Parts: sequence; C-alpha cells; structure tokens
Amino acid sequence: MARTLGKLNFPVLNKVRLRNKEDYLLVTWEFLESFESASERDIASRLGITAATASQYISALVEEGLLNREGRSILFTPSGKKMTVPLVRMHRVSEVFAYRFLEVPWEDSHVSVMELEHLFYGEKGETLFKNLGRPSTCPHGNPTNPVERVPGISASLLQTGNYKVSRVVFEDRDLLKKLASVEAYPGREVILDTSDGVTLKTEIGEIKLFPAETQALILVK
Repeated sequence: MARTLGKLNFPVLNKVRLRNKEDYLLVTWEFLESFESASERDIASRLGITAATASQYISALVEEGLLNREGRSILFTPSGKKMTVPLVRMHRVSEVFAYRFLEVPWEDSHVSVMELEHLFYGEKGETLFKNLGRPSTCPHGNPTNPVERVPGISASLLQTGNYKVSRVVFEDRDLLKKLASVEAYPGREVILDTSDGVTLKTEIGEIKLFPAETQALILVK
C-alpha cells in the first residue's frame, strides 16, 4: 500500500522505558509493512524519542548491517529482515496470549506486549504458539507469519457497500478503540458508507473514519 499518511500523528507506544534494538526493528517493520516506507522521523515519533536519538541508534544499526539508508528512507538489509521476522512473529503470538488469557482489551494488546516478545522468543515462543492452537493472525488480523500476504483492500479505495474486516495495519490504539466500540473486529461484516467521507457501520453502531488518513489502516474484503 502506498504511503498516504503524511499528516497522521503516530501514537507513542510507551514513553516510560528505554528503547532497545528490537524496538527499532519492530517499529521499522511496522512502517514498511503498513506504508511501504519508514523514516527516522517516523520511527522517532512512534518510539517517543528525539530525532537525534533515533538517528544515532539507526546509524548503529546501519553499522551493524541490519538497516540501510536510501535518502530519507530506512530499509532492512537481508540480515535485518532475517532478525526481525521472528521478533514480529513472537510479538503477534504474544498479542494473542494477552488478549485471550490475560484479558487485555483488544485495542490495548499491541502496546501491552512490547516486552513479552522478548520473553517468549525462541523455543518458549514456539511452545506458546503451539499451545495457543497455532493462530494464523494476531487479534487485529495481522499474520503470525509476517511474510505471509493477507488479502484485503484499503477502505480508502472502496465505494459504498458490504464488506468484511480483514486486518488493521499499523495498530493505532485510538483507531482500534473506535473499531472496538462498534465490534468491527477482523472477520466481522461491516458496511462502508462513502457518501460523506467514510463511515463504517455494524449492527452495534457506526463510526466516522476521521481523520481521512486512518481509512488506509483498515483492510477489508
């Protein structure tokens, strides 16, 4: 999906703890998967750090051979992608665990497990994955096999009609909370009304997808 969200203010994941290598890699993946681009400014904003701090750490990851700079864009090297795929996988498996067994609200599960993917990495993570019934997606519809392509079209590209929610890319808590308020979870039938902006309707109620850029975060089929 081409990037269309230049005006969107990306919510900070967590302002409390110091950031580590895995956080940078996970957030870079998040941007590249959702928008096909990532910049130092984006990464800094999402992690709640200064641009100077992000630039310094990203430089270290470039030196380590995990990231590349192409102009203002940040990209993975093959080694960086190889390291990040299992991190993303365990993050999403951890979301399933938190949502199902810790009763973490659907809209909070992404942020709440920013530490758990480290705990469950490796053999423990695979055991957790097996005991959860080998879920194919996280609670927001994003694949636990991060390189898998999940079908779906951006809500911003569609006309009025009946659809089914496929996934919510770039898990913005504010948007997730709105979707949860009308139970517009992955797999649920929804109506998109594009007669005046984009309104998403379910049997529970309706929400206006505003600002308009957030429409691109919801994929339907």
